[in-house]
Amino acid sequence: MRIVAVVTFSLPLDFSLSSLIEDRAAVMEPLRSCFPGLREHRPPHEAADVSSEEHIVLDYPEPNHAARIENALLDGAVRIQDADLGVDFTVRVYISSLSIGFAVFELPPCPDDIDLHVDKPGRGAQLRELEQPYRKALGRQIRQWCACMRRTLGPLDSVGVREDDDGMLPAGRMLWWHRVLLEPGENVPVSVRVGETCTLGETTCTVGYLFSSITGANDESLQEYVNGLILASQNWLIIDDATRLTSTQLMRIEADGPHNQAEIDRQYDEILDLTDKATFRSVIFSESIRYVSNAQLTVKNAVDRAWGIEDEGRTLTERMAALREIFNLRRERVANRRDEFRNKAIVALASLSILQCAFVWYDFYTEDKVKVAPEPRPFIAFAVLIVVLGGLLLVPLAISLKRRLTAWRKQRLRTAARASTTAPRPPVLDIPGPRSAAQDADDRPVG
Repeated sequence: MRIVAVVTFSLPLDFSLSSLIEDRAAVMEPLRSCFPGLREHRPPHEAADVSSEEHIVLDYPEPNHAARIENALLDGAVRIQDADLGVDFTVRVYISSLSIGFAVFELPPCPDDIDLHVDKPGRGAQLRELEQPYRKALGRQIRQWCACMRRTLGPLDSVGVREDDDGMLPAGRMLWWHRVLLEPGENVPVSVRVGETCTLGETTCTVGYLFSSITGANDESLQEYVNGLILASQNWLIIDDATRLTSTQLMRIEADGPHNQAEIDRQYDEILDLTDKATFRSVIFSESIRYVSNAQLTVKNAVDRAWGIEDEGRTLTERMAALREIFNLRRERVANRRDEFRNKAIVALASLSILQCAFVWYDFYTEDKVKVAPEPRPFIAFAVLIVVLGGLLLVPLAISLKRRLTAWRKQRLRTAARASTTAPRPPVLDIPGPRSAAQDADDRPVG
């Protein structure tokens, strides 16, 4: 049986999609330098004379040159040699403009009865032993590629370095392996038996979570299937990144407020960047999907159904709308508190003005001199000064301290509640079950 591994990894960089549309060449040369020995797969249209009269722009489905932005920044072959592990194999490297990378290669031939149940405890040892040297060699190579990309492309204005503190999947590492089983017979995992099935002519494909099964495959149908799987994996990662960032932002709003205007401005910018990034990536991906072949689109739709990508994509829009609604409600609450404080300050100032008018009226009623006079003129002047300073300085300070003390108490209660949920549970006592007659007979004293 033949097994083709499709390995997915996230890049440590985020490409500015608008910059790729305007000046793609500024990124391509530094990116190629990170993959020494790369042999790129040149599509036929690049070798043709585009100035000739018979050239057709959209002669065949090809998203890499028909869409507004090319989905594949790099698509070529790299040879990986590791003398310590004793492996020497060729890998197809696919780098997407959506900051996602893929490595595709074929494992050595294996027996048809190899144990494929890697999702069960204590099973799949034969498959893992077959994959182990390739895992190590490819993992080292991916880390080298990503380190070079971070070092070479990071200083560019059109590229941003991805941070690891947003709850997203780690960058620069293998995320998952999807194994394509060619002519597996009956030896397939249960997830493949109940997976989604699609047909590419005479080729039958069944998609599972960790495995796919292909029967009656040739080189063309296998290539179409792998390309469709790459498209679906990109869609999965786009939705997963947006979901994780949305969840992180919801937790920040729940834990950190906002409680003042500075926090409102900061979180507003974060939500705006999240919405902009997720929407732009989705638009670019949707545009590239329009130019793929029918075979790739068929595979992509089957993988979407098997992995639940369609349902997750539908709920992502609702989650982002809920995030914006919650933020707007909290922003309105902060604004209402600020308006309430302003109204109280206006009332206090109006009261002080009325009181000051009464004191001034009494002052002029009791004394018609302009200069300093005996009591009660000095006392009235100092009393008005103290009341004005207290109303303008002490009252706002007291209100601010009260609000901060209330927020601190809520934070302590929330921390105590989280600590109580993570406290170690008492050990569960091992309660013996009912004893059988044979056990009672064995426990009787002898003699």
